[in-house]
Amino acid sequence: MTDGPDRAVSVLYASAGRAAIAPDYLGLGTGPGRHPYMDARSSTSASLDMLRAAHTAARDRGATLGRTVSLTGFSQGGQVAMALGGELNRGADRRFRLGMLAPVGGPFDLVGEELPGMFDGRIDPRAAVFYLSFFLTAQNRLQPLYDDPAEVFRAPYADRVEDLFDSEHPAEEIAGKLPERLEDLLTDTWYQKLRHPSGALLEMLRANDRTCDWKPGRDVRITLYSATGDRDVAMENTRSCGRQLADHGAKATVVDQGADADHYKSFLRSAPSIARALPAAR
Repeated sequence: MTDGPDRAVSVLYASAGRAAIAPDYLGLGTGPGRHPYMDARSSTSASLDMLRAAHTAARDRGATLGRTVSLTGFSQGGQVAMALGGELNRGADRRFRLGMLAPVGGPFDLVGEELPGMFDGRIDPRAAVFYLSFFLTAQNRLQPLYDDPAEVFRAPYADRVEDLFDSEHPAEEIAGKLPERLEDLLTDTWYQKLRHPSGALLEMLRANDRTCDWKPGRDVRITLYSATGDRDVAMENTRSCGRQLADHGAKATVVDQGADADHYKSFLRSAPSIARALPAAR
């Protein structure tokens, strides 16, 4: 983990007397290779491995971690927090017990909300270009969606897009080498395919849309944070998550950080509330 906002929020939670554990997903941080962006399964596995490693490290240092785990995450991390919560709830590792969930701005409903939002104006066009480019190139390595980037991306972007998302280029540089609109990024075929997903594409999207589709235990406290003004991950994703949980009989509080809060500001406004809500250290 490097210096910056991610470290700062971990320090915030740790300053309240908790053990703060922040995983690197595959291909991020100091990890090798390319990041499988928005692959909930691998990021959840990496997070569970970090919990286990922290448990072992604490023991080796003569310390003991409490069994109850509180989970939070921002953006993709919000999706992963919910997925990891489901795994712990199902008994993935009996050393850990799920106590609190507090994801922020998670893309929980790709099929029903996030992807349509990229075409109906709810998602900022530049953000839509960045996220879809990252998503498609990453997912294609896991479950082939295309044989040649030129099937999906227009020239000149087809020749550069996969190399841009190599875990080496910073986001600002990537954005500067991509167009401003999806119409200029995608071929006509894939523009329509993403508006009306089917086949392998739809299957892959749905596989990452199940992170809220489980029944938490009665004593799990769930607060879902987002913002009406978020044009990176539409707030409807969070409402959709709340509905899925309600279908399983769980109550989740939805906190709207306001129409004046963008994606990142929703996180900044939520972090202090999450820190205050963490269960007392025991």
